[in-house]
Amino acid sequence: MESVLKKLSAGKVEEVRAAARKRLQKNRNEPEGWFLMGMVAHEKGNEEYALRCFERALYSKRTEKYHKAKSMSHMGLFEFKEAAEELKKSLELCKDAESHFMLYVALLFLNDGKASSHLKKAYALKPAKTKKMLMGFFDTFFRDDPTIPEKEKKLILKKLKGKN
Repeated sequence: MESVLKKLSAGKVEEVRAAARKRLQKNRNEPEGWFLMGMVAHEKGNEEYALRCFERALYSKRTEKYHKAKSMSHMGLFEFKEAAEELKKSLELCKDAESHFMLYVALLFLNDGKASSHLKKAYALKPAKTKKMLMGFFDTFFRDDPTIPEKEKKLILKKLKGKN
């Protein structure tokens, strides 16, 4: 998924779409083709179609990558309960820091007390990556929030950067 994400973040959406179409022309049920189509749809903000693509991929092959991708689309639709369920399925297949972190976020939005345990598991698996994901989360949701005092933001940033 990393290389697909790199291509998409580099703006190579049409390149990924072309690769997906090529795969699906050869085999209409090829799961990686549906995964790639879902990633393109997700990148374009079409979460409903992305979900259908990820479901098609999962129908042919159950992988943590496909469950994780499906959870991203659920999050994009603010369907945090569904996202959490997909991430739990992903974690059944592979215990990785990214899935634990994403489950932490989904559970946080659901106000579930088990959220912090998944953040701790992510950190135990990959401390540096977890800090990077936390920084991205902070930047997305808190950095520009006028309701959070600047003093608190600085304290959070200090902790995220490991300066106690």
